[in-house]
Amino acid sequence: MDILNNYFNQFLLVIFLAVAAFLGVQVRTLYCKYVTTEIKQNVCKTVVRFVEQVYKDIHGPEKLREAVKKASEMLDGYGIKISEDELITMIEAAVNEFNNAFNKG
Repeated sequence: MDILNNYFNQFLLVIFLAVAAFLGVQVRTLYCKYVTTEIKQNVCKTVVRFVEQVYKDIHGPEKLREAVKKASEMLDGYGIKISEDELITMIEAAVNEFNNAFNKG
């Protein structure tokens, strides 16, 4: 009976460790996803302000191209990979937020 009890306790320990490891990986994945998204948004907001201030003589697609280039460089520095479509979307959202704040103020 003692041997059976010992195996059962070891089995429970293995199950507990497996569940704890799984939960740890899931929490880390969610945390990294949240932090990465926040960094992307902050970079896009910073780049929009930078491009608006530095490139006053260009407009439209040229300005967007400069913003995409600069944001890509900054995100590469953080080791964050992003598709061009996602980057353009986030930059356009930052531009919209910038314009709304500018028009209200």
